[in-house]
Amino acid sequence: MSLPQVSSLDTARSASQRAATPEIAANGTSEGQGVQLRNEFLQMMVAQIQNQDPTNPLDGAQYVTQLAQFSMVEGVESLKVLQQKSINMMDTQQVLQSTDLIDKEVMVPSQTLGQEQEKAIRGQVELGGAADTVELKVYDKHGTLVATKNWGESKAGALDYELPVLPAGEYSFEVKASLGGVATTTRNYVASQVERVSLPGTGEIMLQVAGVGEVPLFSAVQFGKSA
Repeated sequence: MSLPQVSSLDTARSASQRAATPEIAANGTSEGQGVQLRNEFLQMMVAQIQNQDPTNPLDGAQYVTQLAQFSMVEGVESLKVLQQKSINMMDTQQVLQSTDLIDKEVMVPSQTLGQEQEKAIRGQVELGGAADTVELKVYDKHGTLVATKNWGESKAGALDYELPVLPAGEYSFEVKASLGGVATTTRNYVASQVERVSLPGTGEIMLQVAGVGEVPLFSAVQFGKSA
């Protein structure tokens, strides 16, 4: 009576899972998964050889094909590991480079600004489209209007401004723009000093900006001199 023939890796795998040979457990990383994949393949091949029909052994060419297929899969797994390592290195490099911004001035989006000392406020109004009237109003914490800035006909883009010197305090900004009576989208930016750089669990580099709070690095539109 001939032995039952196992002619595929899928069938052999069930036999290998009954074997007592332990596997190297995956450690939750791509590298650990690659090790597990290699072990599973070797176990399946051994089971395939052990359970083949001795009167009709598998052709050696089939082993070569299977080895080639495995090498291809293993190569893909290795590329994944290298890609993840490269991403981690790039993230680290970006954080290290971003620390150079500490004590530097940046222009970030904000509708408020807290000043600890008397000084002029610099900023920028971004227009989402053309406008024939643009008005910036600045209020203190009591809601009192303390500064205004007006522009006439303007194209889509950025309008820089520098307001008169204002005392220490909390300020809020209101921007209105329109073209022919139809509102134009706007966004206000203020210039302030970077106090800290962090990389929270989200993976996005954050800047702690004086008087503003935490903002994403890539939301900044200008990087200036030391404050």
